[in-house]
Amino acid sequence: MNLILHWLTGLMLIRLAILLKPRQSYLPALGAIFFWTNPIFLETINLIVGRTEILLTLFYMMALYFHLKPTRSWRSALGFFICYLLALFCKETAITLPIAVLLLSLYRRELVPRGKFLLAISIGLVYFIFRINWTIILTKSEGELLPWLNYFLAQNWIIWLASLKTIFPLQLNFDYQLGNYFFLGIFFLLINLVLLFLVLYSYKRGYAKSWLGLIYLLLYLPLMLIPLADLFRESRLYLSSAWLILILSLLLAPLLDSGRKIIWVKLSLILLCFILLGHFRAKVYESAETLWRDAVKKSPNKFRPVFNYANALRRKLELDKAQRAYLWAKQIEPENLEVERNLYLIEQAQKFSLSPETIKQLIKEN
Repeated sequence: MNLILHWLTGLMLIRLAILLKPRQSYLPALGAIFFWTNPIFLETINLIVGRTEILLTLFYMMALYFHLKPTRSWRSALGFFICYLLALFCKETAITLPIAVLLLSLYRRELVPRGKFLLAISIGLVYFIFRINWTIILTKSEGELLPWLNYFLAQNWIIWLASLKTIFPLQLNFDYQLGNYFFLGIFFLLINLVLLFLVLYSYKRGYAKSWLGLIYLLLYLPLMLIPLADLFRESRLYLSSAWLILILSLLLAPLLDSGRKIIWVKLSLILLCFILLGHFRAKVYESAETLWRDAVKKSPNKFRPVFNYANALRRKLELDKAQRAYLWAKQIEPENLEVERNLYLIEQAQKFSLSPETIKQLIKEN
C-alpha cells in the first residue's frame, strides 16, 4: 500500500512541476524519476508508520496543486481546504501550508487570495493550540527528550545532514547515533540565518527561485521546533526531501533543454546509482534481523539497535549469537533489567537443553 501511495505522490510531484514551470518539458519527468528511485524514502515505504508521512505529503501536494491551478474556482478552493484538513489530520507539518502558499505567490509574483489565506491561517491556529497542549503532555511523560534549546540547535546542523542524505543517499541508517554538539549547532544556526538573509536579498534583486528554497526550510521547521526522542529519522524527511528533489530538478531541467549529451549521460549514471543503492538498501528491510544488524554496524555504541538485534536473534532461536549481542548491550547499559532477564532466559535454555517449542513459549511469555 505504501508503494502505491509513493507512486501517486510522484504523480502529484509531476503535476506541481508542470504548474511551476510549464515551459520546461523535462522537469516533471526528471523530478518524478529521482523521487521514485531515491533510497532515502525506503524507510518510509517499508514501515507501516511511514504511511502517515506519505499521506501527509500526498495531501500537502494536492493542496498546492489546487492552489496553483490557473482556473481558481470555488471547486479549487474547496479542494484546497479539504486536502489541507486531511494533511493536518496526518501530521503537524501541514500547519506550514498557508505560509507555503504565501511563498509560492511571491515566487510567481502574484497576489494571495486574502480570504482563503486568512481562513487557512485561522484553521492552522486552532490546530496549533490543540497540538501544543498535546506536546506539553507528551514532554512531561517522556524522559528521553533533550532540552528544547539543545534540540533546536542540533536540528540546525541536522538539516544539512538531511539534505546531504537526500542528494547523496549513502550510509543510510535506520537508527542514527548522533551527538548533541552544542557549539556546532550555534555555528550552523548562524549559517542558516545568513542564508535566510541572502534569500531575502536575492528576491529584491529579482531572483524569485530563492522562495522555493525557503519553502524547503519551512517544511523542515516543525522538526526543528517540536522535540522528539530521536534527533534524526529518515522517515521524517519524506515531505521535505520530495520538495528538495523538485527544487534540484528545477535547477537541472534547463541543462537538459540545452541538448548536451554529456548531461544526459551524467544523469543516467546518477539514476543507475540510485537504482543500485535502492536495490541493496531494500535487502536490509527483508527481516528484523537484517534491519537491526545493519543499524548495529552503523551505530555500534547505541543501546537500542544492539538490544533489538539481540531480540531478533533470540526470536530466531539463534541463542549463541543472541547471547553475545545481549552481552554487547549490557556493556552499553550495564543496569538494564531487560537485558538481564533475556540473558537469564538464554542461560536456562542452554543449561536444561530446552526444546525449540519450549523456548518459543518462554519467548512469548517474556
